[in-house]
Amino acid sequence: MKAGDIMTAGAATIGAEASVADAARMMVQHRVSGLPVVDADGGLVGMVSERDLLRRAELGTEKHRPRWFDLWVTPGDAADDYVHAHGRTVRDVMSPQAVSVSAETPLEEVVTIMEKRGFKRLPVLRDGRIVGIVSRANFLVALTHRLTDEPAPAADDIAVRRTILDEIEDQIWSGSAMVDVEVTAGKVVLRGTVTDDRVRRAVVVAAQTAAGARPVTENLTVVAFAPTGV
Repeated sequence: MKAGDIMTAGAATIGAEASVADAARMMVQHRVSGLPVVDADGGLVGMVSERDLLRRAELGTEKHRPRWFDLWVTPGDAADDYVHAHGRTVRDVMSPQAVSVSAETPLEEVVTIMEKRGFKRLPVLRDGRIVGIVSRANFLVALTHRLTDEPAPAADDIAVRRTILDEIEDQIWSGSAMVDVEVTAGKVVLRGTVTDDRVRRAVVVAAQTAAGARPVTENLTVVAFAPTGV
């Protein structure tokens, strides 16, 4: 199996100049542990995660090293810690070394990256554009199908899922949706979040178009988000 077979289509992204408050709010509203950070052209420039927001002055959790430890800490490292704890923009706190995979990356390789780097989620790119997210939760969903009494998806179910994901990914509004598609015995179920009810409807229509005569059940949540600064 490949990353594209289990990924969540679409991805909530944030700009590097957006506020830390916006990043935290988006993660809470979309119920995700991290966000891809993109530039003005939509290119991936980093990731901001829950871990990046743990050491904050507002919470009193910034790093406090004993004075003797200063002998081993360079001014640059100390400055980085300060910016991370007090910075107001995503650029100040994000991890700039963004690691991504393609939809064709084998799951074994995805797992290896997650284990070695300690990542919970990875952006999925196609032709340089973010088309989805593959997370540990996606692996759990796939594993559940393998371990329970539910029959494994038939080859045509997998093909239908891929067709629906491709249809959604090709649309300019796909970046406003995070959609999981489940196809079992020909029945399609959509789960995830969108930022606008019109996007929700577009996701349903895209799934219906790609699924043909197969029934489509929609369990999407509309999460309104208005950033306070970019």
